[in-house]
Amino acid sequence: MPSSFLIHFKKFKHFHECAKAQMECSWHKTAQIHAENYLPVKRNPGKAIIHQLDKAVLNQIEENRKKLLPILSTIIFCGTHDIALRGNQSTNGNIIDLYKFRIEAGDNLLAEHLQKAPSNARYTSHRAQNELISSCEHVIRSNIVSAANSAIGFSVIADESADISGTEQLSIGVRFVEKTGNEYKIREEFLGFAPLESMTADGIAGTIIDNCEKFGLEMEKLLGQGYDGCSSMAGKEGGVQALISRKYPLASFVHCAAHRLNLAVNDLNNVSAVRNSVGTIKSIIQFFRESPKRRVLVPNIPLLCDTRWSAKYRSIRIFSENFKEIFFKLDDLAINSSGKTAQVAHQLRCSCTSSAFLVIMVTISRYSSLLEPVTQSLQAVQLNLLNVQNHVSNLLDVFLNHRGSANLFFKENVFDRVTEIAEALNIDLAIPRICAKSVMRDNYPSSSVEDYFVKAIYIPYLDSLIGSLKTRFSDKNSPQFCLFALHPCNLAMLDRTSFKGKVDTIQSIYKIDNFENEAMCWFDMWIQKKDIPDKNLGDMELIDLLSYSEFFPATRQALLIALTLPASTCTVERSFSTLRRVKTWLRSTMADDRLSGKIRILGMRFIYL
Repeated sequence: MPSSFLIHFKKFKHFHECAKAQMECSWHKTAQIHAENYLPVKRNPGKAIIHQLDKAVLNQIEENRKKLLPILSTIIFCGTHDIALRGNQSTNGNIIDLYKFRIEAGDNLLAEHLQKAPSNARYTSHRAQNELISSCEHVIRSNIVSAANSAIGFSVIADESADISGTEQLSIGVRFVEKTGNEYKIREEFLGFAPLESMTADGIAGTIIDNCEKFGLEMEKLLGQGYDGCSSMAGKEGGVQALISRKYPLASFVHCAAHRLNLAVNDLNNVSAVRNSVGTIKSIIQFFRESPKRRVLVPNIPLLCDTRWSAKYRSIRIFSENFKEIFFKLDDLAINSSGKTAQVAHQLRCSCTSSAFLVIMVTISRYSSLLEPVTQSLQAVQLNLLNVQNHVSNLLDVFLNHRGSANLFFKENVFDRVTEIAEALNIDLAIPRICAKSVMRDNYPSSSVEDYFVKAIYIPYLDSLIGSLKTRFSDKNSPQFCLFALHPCNLAMLDRTSFKGKVDTIQSIYKIDNFENEAMCWFDMWIQKKDIPDKNLGDMELIDLLSYSEFFPATRQALLIALTLPASTCTVERSFSTLRRVKTWLRSTMADDRLSGKIRILGMRFIYL
């Protein structure tokens, strides 16, 4: 700026004269021209200088993108319908036939491209296909990562499985709460597979951290970890969760609820009679299913799968419902068949004629019908730790009620059904032989068959189930569980001092600004129920409370943290089914960098298209 302008502008009364003189200066006019030329470039930053100078180059790029669109849409179509792209060579296969089909259907743009484009610029080679698959994966994953980074925080969930080639694949997912308008939604998304070079805790933890950073997640926002309960993952000192927690202190570990329920049921194997009976049921189902001729003799009963837990409970329930028909077919095969079939059928028939087997089968079937819907509920994406505790509390209430009146419930729910089956199959219900001096047998004093099996089987079964549930789901005392004290149902059971203690615990972990004052106001609001519509608080979900937290930003942050903590790892476990469909024997050499992209496109049919 000229010095004369500064001198003349020492007094405000000279402002108009000085401003008019400045506008007439040549340097001011030059700066104005430069600014007018800069604005169009600033408003269209995507256009390079060469594009602005040569519109022909820009038009060529647009035309090339239009030509690439039918090729990309064909690849996505194959991926979303689980169709292999190539045959033995790149010049044949499903995708080449689909190109021809599109041309026959009138796709002139694709036809012109394949006819006139140079052989090195047709984008139909396997390398171009892999690049397009990777681009699809990158776009989808970037959207997920961007949403996770925009949330208050996120949790990492992971599980491991081996593919058909023997490579250990770690499935990594993320859980966060997304806000769309005024609505909140819990999202659990699959991020990708990572091959494990080391199965140690250090190797797995390093793989999780490296891949999360590679995906672009802001790891300082990591609030939770969800794994199964094996020692390498859940170990308090040297497990994966401990190693990651040392680097990211806010990342609380949560043992998968579905795994915990399954472990509680598996603890029943400590009761030897239950373990033996379950083995007999599994052998009978496998005996009929392994032969097409024998399979048609009985109703279709699913295999007793150890990994699909809801299917396991369903299998036992269906087996019990059709046991009479199964028994008669075993008897018929034992008499009218020959060779190994008759031998195995006779052994299985003898195994399932004991009184103890009938009692255990009906007992397990009865409680499998109670566990089956709970297992399915524990696999929901919208589930949170408070829902888990409510489900388990309801189960415990039912089991404790049955345990308190064991004789009554055993007679109504188990023994009457056992008596009906025994009469139909001509089986005499009897007490097993009792040895007075033996300490290895169930020598329970009893006045009747019913009384004996209540003491020998029914009560030990319930005691084992109740004890395992209490032990496996005993995380109410964990510091993170204090977050759920913000729910009105839990507030009603606390006094002001107790609630203040839980607030202090939350604040010591998460350091939320002004949380102590807001939380006490939140407590007073729900206790007095001012301006709260009439609603059953027991039916109110944790996510519903966010609509009441408009004037409680710190409390809302605590609620969002509680919703972000993972309840199960079922989302990443579902990717294993897709893994087995994608990487088959014929595709066992598929590279790891293409595997995640292929699975990601397969999921687009349900999520993104």
